[in-house]
Amino acid sequence: MADKADGRRVQALQRCAREYEDLKRQLQSLGYILQGSVTERWNQCGRPWCHCHKDPQSRHGPYYQWSWKDRGKTKSVYLEADQARQCREWIENHRALERLLKRLRMVSLRAARLCDIAGK
Repeated sequence: MADKADGRRVQALQRCAREYEDLKRQLQSLGYILQGSVTERWNQCGRPWCHCHKDPQSRHGPYYQWSWKDRGKTKSVYLEADQARQCREWIENHRALERLLKRLRMVSLRAARLCDIAGK
């Protein structure tokens, strides 16, 4: 009976190892990563006679801004449209990285439990 349980544990550990290797391959396929967010803004200018004051649909823009935290302070820069697209892609890569790390931790915990390292 113990041999059967040991066999199942070995198979489960092998599944963990395969899943872990697959996740590592996915990590390698990620491109550059950035934290933060990109916002699109439409602004009202300071000239009172401008059409943007009368019609909110005629505001100036779009203006793109990337914001992120650096040592507890929020920083931001304005971007061109193509830069904003690139930043959004890299930010999505960061989010994918976070999801992959979460899955790597879960697989590692499962393997640790199978090896009686972590509690149930």
